[in-house]
Amino acid sequence: MPDAHGASPTQALFTPLTVKLPDGRTLGLTRYGNPAHQVAVFHHGFGSSSLELPPTVALLDRLQLQILAPDRPGVGASSVYRPLTFPSFADDVVAMLDTLGVAGPVAALGWSVGGVHALALAARYPERVAAVQLLSTCLPLGEPAAYRQLTPTWKALRWGQTGFPWLNRASFLWLSRQWARNPDRAIDWCIRLMRQAEQDVTSKPGFRELLRDAAVQGFAHHGRGVFDDAQAWCRRPGFAIEDVRAPTTLWHGTADGVWDPINIPYLASRIAGARVHLLPGQGHMMYLENWAEILEETRRLLGPLRPA
Repeated sequence: MPDAHGASPTQALFTPLTVKLPDGRTLGLTRYGNPAHQVAVFHHGFGSSSLELPPTVALLDRLQLQILAPDRPGVGASSVYRPLTFPSFADDVVAMLDTLGVAGPVAALGWSVGGVHALALAARYPERVAAVQLLSTCLPLGEPAAYRQLTPTWKALRWGQTGFPWLNRASFLWLSRQWARNPDRAIDWCIRLMRQAEQDVTSKPGFRELLRDAAVQGFAHHGRGVFDDAQAWCRRPGFAIEDVRAPTTLWHGTADGVWDPINIPYLASRIAGARVHLLPGQGHMMYLENWAEILEETRRLLGPLRPA
């Protein structure tokens, strides 16, 4: 059974949890909202963790939603798992849901690389996913069809990750030490490297601290989780995007400086009935400023509120 650290079940509006997976590993997660409410599973971004969500307690309560945000292997309290793949983490998420007693269909949300993990969950377990929300999402770098859509920069980054894994491992180890030793300096350094649309959001009080704390947990375990996540992203994905059957919405900023919005119509064309929300002038962190609207849309896709 899960171990809760912090709030009691009746107060679980922002609760760290751990569950034991079938193979004995530990999966860490954060629950946002009331455990009696309908579930949305949030997949965090690359180099981040389950702490990257705004704790919108009142909104979640009004929408009768709880968010379960699992940390991928090697992130936060989650055990390192070197053979990480998109399907293996989808299996971990379903094991988490089973352990927590979540039997009904859930919404799958994902930001950035987390969007690919959300797609994997929906494709691998269509009976468990009733809706998908993709937030500034990326393409699977190791899929040949998707690879042809990549910009030269992303093709070069994939080449570097697969061709020189030892160099990337050393880089993530160095970054993990920076986040552990001086997280304020690390987040300010990251903000300076961002484009203007991302800087405008990330540097805001509240968001800056939220993303800082999420990254500290993201680079736990000497950065091994980030490295393994990157490796999984660069391999063949192990699932077909076309197998996603749940109603899907793609949210993306037109000024996204991380993942070019030119790829979003292509991704949407591979998901039956997918809808696209392009947000003028917004960047890769757009989910932070549009979280209320995203949750409202999630509620709509999941169906009407239950009678009180």
